[in-house]
Amino acid sequence: MDKNYVITIGREFGSGGLEIGEKLGKILGIKCYDKELINMVAKDNGLDLDSVVKADEKKAHPLFNPGGHFAFSSSHNDLPAFGTFGNTYNDKMYIAEAEIIREVAEKESCIIVGRCADAILRDKNNLLKIFIQAPMTDRISRTAEKLNITPSAAEKEIKRIDKIRSSYYKYYTDDKWGGRLSKDFVINSSYLGIDGTVEFIKTIVDSRFK
Repeated sequence: MDKNYVITIGREFGSGGLEIGEKLGKILGIKCYDKELINMVAKDNGLDLDSVVKADEKKAHPLFNPGGHFAFSSSHNDLPAFGTFGNTYNDKMYIAEAEIIREVAEKESCIIVGRCADAILRDKNNLLKIFIQAPMTDRISRTAEKLNITPSAAEKEIKRIDKIRSSYYKYYTDDKWGGRLSKDFVINSSYLGIDGTVEFIKTIVDSRFK
């Protein structure tokens, strides 16, 4: 059995998923990876960081990918190296990011937010797959406050980001984003609040991995 455990956190925009991941990481004494993965992809592959940021968690445009989507290989040895796969920049970045996610998961216990990590690591034994959601009213309130925008603008931004994340996940995993059957726990962060949700997940981790 793997000695390291990994918690993957998918999240609706405005649900507090990233905050939950970061707080959980501090309590458990493990790293929470989010935007750090982008920097690692750029550094390891000699890529322009701005270009990598623009492609992050966005599927390839269909006009530039006539062959349709490709499924992620469950075998690390079958994973093409960055720059050798014959599809789009977004596809190549996904492959590079997937390689880094697998390397990090092999090296240490950690939390990975988004980026199809639950599907990429689906063959890992010590894996806890979480999806965070919340009522739209709470998501609007949190987003409006965080971005300093009106509730109306916040709702539009939530729907825009959710659509991007859903399309990205479906494109690269051929599965439903936030689907209950592919997750261990789907949690409403408003039920217990951010801190309560963190404690709830910690209880699960302590029971499952400690």
